[in-house]
Amino acid sequence: MNVTIVGGGLTGLTAAYYLGHAKPDWTITLYEQAPRFGGKIQTQRVDDFVVELGPDSYLGRKTEMTDLVYDLGLGDTLVSNETGQAFVYDKGSIHPIPGGSIMGIPTEMMPFVKATLISWPGKLRAGLDYFKKPYQLDKNGDVSIGHFFQYHLGQEMMDKLIEPLLAGIYGGDIYKISLLSTFPHFIQVEQKYGNMVKGMMAAKMGHSKAGVTKAAKGAVAEGDVPRAGKGTMTDRQFESHEAKSSQTASMNNSSNSSGHATNTSPHRQTSKVQADMASRKGTAAQSGMFRQLTGGLESVITAIVEAMPSNVHLHTGTLVSNIRYVEGMYAIDVVKSGNDACGCEANASANFNSNFKSNSNSIKTDSINADNRVETSNSTTDLATDSATEVLLDKAPAMADHVIISTPPATYNQWFKDDEGFDFLRSMEQSSCAIAIMAFDKATFDGDLKGSGLLITRNTDTPLTACTILNQKWPQTTPDDKIVLRVFIGKPGNDVVEHLNDKELSELAVKEIQRIMNFAAQPEWVRINRLIHCMPQYNVGHRAGITAVRKHVAKHYPNLHLIGTPFDGIGIPDGVKQAKELVQSIVDSNES
Repeated sequence: MNVTIVGGGLTGLTAAYYLGHAKPDWTITLYEQAPRFGGKIQTQRVDDFVVELGPDSYLGRKTEMTDLVYDLGLGDTLVSNETGQAFVYDKGSIHPIPGGSIMGIPTEMMPFVKATLISWPGKLRAGLDYFKKPYQLDKNGDVSIGHFFQYHLGQEMMDKLIEPLLAGIYGGDIYKISLLSTFPHFIQVEQKYGNMVKGMMAAKMGHSKAGVTKAAKGAVAEGDVPRAGKGTMTDRQFESHEAKSSQTASMNNSSNSSGHATNTSPHRQTSKVQADMASRKGTAAQSGMFRQLTGGLESVITAIVEAMPSNVHLHTGTLVSNIRYVEGMYAIDVVKSGNDACGCEANASANFNSNFKSNSNSIKTDSINADNRVETSNSTTDLATDSATEVLLDKAPAMADHVIISTPPATYNQWFKDDEGFDFLRSMEQSSCAIAIMAFDKATFDGDLKGSGLLITRNTDTPLTACTILNQKWPQTTPDDKIVLRVFIGKPGNDVVEHLNDKELSELAVKEIQRIMNFAAQPEWVRINRLIHCMPQYNVGHRAGITAVRKHVAKHYPNLHLIGTPFDGIGIPDGVKQAKELVQSIVDSNES
C-alpha cells in the first residue's frame, strides 16, 4: 500500500509518524514545499535566548500534543507558563482584566463591579443579560461571535473585553468569525440556561474543589488555543477554574498509540541546546495551563523527523503541483520548488537578515535543528537549509492508494481546479499578522512590568493587538538579566503587516509599545516574523461548508483524506488530534 502525505507541518509529520509505525509494510511518502519542516512552528536561538517566531506554546488540557511529546522522549523538557494578572489597554489607559470571569463573561458580582475597564452604563447593560432570551441563530445554528456577545453583554463589553480576548485567537473580524465553529459550547450553555450570565454563573456554582465543571470547561474547549497571536493571553481568565490534574504518565517509548511496536529509539536528550536550557533555568513552575518545551517547540519537529520509521520517506523543497484520481489510484505530479509552504510571504531565515537593531553589534543566530538531516530520494540536506532539496523523480507521476492533505486552504488552488466541490476551501479567508520579539537590558529598562502582559482593544489607535512579557510568562526562555517582549501586530482592515518591510515593522512595534507601556528604553535586538495569509478564518457557515466538502470527497474521492487548520481547529493539539484520529481510522478500515 502506497500513501502520499502532502504537507510537512506538525499535522502531516504526525500522520506520517503514527501511520508508519502502525503499518510498517506500507510505503509512506511525505512532500513539503518549503525547504524546512514545521510550518509556522519556528524556534531560533539568539545568544542565550530561545525565540519562538511562530506559536510559543500549546494548551496543555488538550492532551494529544503532550502524548506525542512523551512518545518522542521529550517529556522531561515540558514546562508550564508562569501565571499572573493580565491587563487590557484601552485608549490610553491600562486596566486589569476583571477577576471572576470566564473568557470575559462575568460570574462574580464584586470583581466585576470594581473593574475599572468597564463603565457603569456598560456594567448595567451586561447585567441585563440575566433577563435575555436565547439568540435567534441562523438556519445552520450559527452566529458570529461578535453579534452573539453584543446581544448578550452589550457593545462596551464587546469592545473592551470580549473582542480582545476572543478575536485575537483567530486574528480575524469578530463579527464574521463563527461561534459554532470556535466556541460551540457557549451556544449550548445559552440554550440550556437561557442566557450567558445565568449559564456561566450556574456552571460556576457546580465547581468542585478540583476545578471547573464540564459545562464551564466546555464553554472554552473549542477556542482557547494559542497561536502566533494573542490567544495565550487568555490563560488567566481560565486558570482559577482549571483542575489541578496530575501529570499523565509517560507513554512507553517502544510503542505508539495504536499499540504497534516502533523500530526507532527515543529522541536523545544530548543536544547542546537542551543541556544549556536545562542547566540555566530548569523547569518553570507548573502553574499555568499552557505548555512549552525548554528547547522550544521546534524541538518536537526535530525529534519526530529523527524518530520517523524507515518506511516513511520525507522530502523538502518539493511541490505537489497536481493530484488526479485515475482508475482507483491517485496520480501525483511532484516538482522541485523552493517556495514557502504556507503561502506566507516571509520566512524566518530571510527576516533575520533585515531587522532593526538599536546598536551596532551583530546578533548570532543558530537554528536548534541545524544538526538534523532529512532523507531524500538521492541526497541529504540540513533541515535549516535555505536552498530547496534536490529530489530526483521519474517524469511519470507518483502513484498512491491513499492521499493525506494537511496544508492551508490556499494550496487547494493548485488541485482539483475544475471541481466545484472544493470551492469552499479555495475561498476561505486567511488573516495576516506579525510578531515582533524584542530584548532589553533589565538594569536599564525604565518601564513598569506587571503580570503576563496586556491585550489592546480594537478601537485603540494602534496596529498592535497584544504584548506578552516573556521573561515573566516563560522565564526559561530568557536570561535572568534581560526583559523580552513579544508584540503582536495586525488588525482586520489594517494592512501594515502586508505592506511595511521588516525594518519598518520593527521600528513601528518598538515605537508603539514604548508609547503604550510608557517606557523609553531601546531594545538590544528585535526579531520580526510576518505570517501573511496564514491563519484560516472560521467565518459563519464554516462548519456547514466543511461538512459539504467532506461529503463531496467521500462520494467522489475514495481514500482522499483532508486534515489540518482549515478543518477542525487551528491549535497545535488540534492538528495532532486530527492526524492521530485519521491514522486510527485508516488502520481500522484496512483491518476490518
